Amino acid sequence: MGNETTEPHPSAPHVLVVGGSMAGLFCGVMLRARGWNVDIYERAEEQLASRGAGIATHDELYDAFEAAGVDLRAEMGVRSEGRIVFDAAGKVLGECAMHQVMTSWGFVYRFLRSKFPDAHYHSGHTLERLSQSADGVTAHFANGRSVRGDWLVGADGTRSAVRQAVLPEATVDYCGYFLWRGLIDEAAVPPEVLRQLAHRLVFSTSPRGHWLGYLVAGPGDDLRPGHRWYNWGWYRRADADALRQHLTGSDGRHYPLGIPHDRLQPQLVAAMRRAAAAELAPPVQAVIAATPQPFFQGIYEMSSARLVHGRVVLVGDAAFTARPHVGLGVSKAAVDATTLADALTAPQHAQALAAWEQQRLRYGQAAVRWGRELGSYIKAPADTPEYRAKAEHYARPDVLMTVTAASEPSRYLEL
Repeated sequence: MGNETTEPHPSAPHVLVVGGSMAGLFCGVMLRARGWNVDIYERAEEQLASRGAGIATHDELYDAFEAAGVDLRAEMGVRSEGRIVFDAAGKVLGECAMHQVMTSWGFVYRFLRSKFPDAHYHSGHTLERLSQSADGVTAHFANGRSVRGDWLVGADGTRSAVRQAVLPEATVDYCGYFLWRGLIDEAAVPPEVLRQLAHRLVFSTSPRGHWLGYLVAGPGDDLRPGHRWYNWGWYRRADADALRQHLTGSDGRHYPLGIPHDRLQPQLVAAMRRAAAAELAPPVQAVIAATPQPFFQGIYEMSSARLVHGRVVLVGDAAFTARPHVGLGVSKAAVDATTLADALTAPQHAQALAAWEQQRLRYGQAAVRWGRELGSYIKAPADTPEYRAKAEHYARPDVLMTVTAASEPSRYLEL
């Protein structure tokens, strides 16, 4: 897929990036744009799949592309003109204008992947351990291969093996709720329903959670009306026992890191559909009914106390994982990568890297805090007046529709 033709000079610094998803690709593209040698090592054997993850874009994402010298498409998604909230009966509880481009994980991934050369993207590499010295770091992989570089970037997600090696005390915490998700052909949505939902971010309130959905590019990143996908998710409160039940497949196997959609227990999918018929607005029910194979994920968060560990640096979800409500995952990965590339290539890189770490720690901590605020009414609330007041505030339809994945997140981050 990669189409770059200019190779960095062999004597340029060499960076090993562990993790070939969004954060890893951003790092690879950004550092190569600055003339550094980069190799990406991804544990998956096959090309990564998105499973329908939708992305709300922000200015930071566009700025990151421009910083890499990438000619971004004039249109990278479906324009959303506003937001609307329904109750269970289909009554409109609120509407507002908010212009935003809604894209998909797959769209951005494929765009970045096309900018990174195949010869330097290595699939089937599962990290086993690291060893480092004052002037370099070596990654040792399960396939027996060991590779040395000047720096190593851990971009391998929430369950990061790199972070486990350098910061084993960091924990990944379940947030007390999970998410049912779906991605269906736009043409499968009844026309009268699509007219209500198109070109806006749609919410439906429900007990102990909410549903949201929007249009994204379809197969082959097709943006033509009638050829797009409708992306949706339903947040639902659930304790750890319920989470384990849902992550146990029809084959009886437990999938703690994420269950394949074709292994979901049919009775749990059927129960979700019955709950949707009882709790969600009629247009939303129609979307769920038209979804042949929904999928499922637990909601987790994680914070790192440090990002720089000698010659090893953490970025993206490996550094901080905020709850999806903030809509910052991809934008944060892009800014992490852009600013890290600036720091590593600065004349006084030690000082620049230290300043980078402090700035990205503040940002990551703020994103995690904001995610907790937004999810406060979904998780079983603590029995204090302060928490109850917070939960009631974020459950309000006007707050839900304006703050979730907001187009200007800086307004809500306490930096």
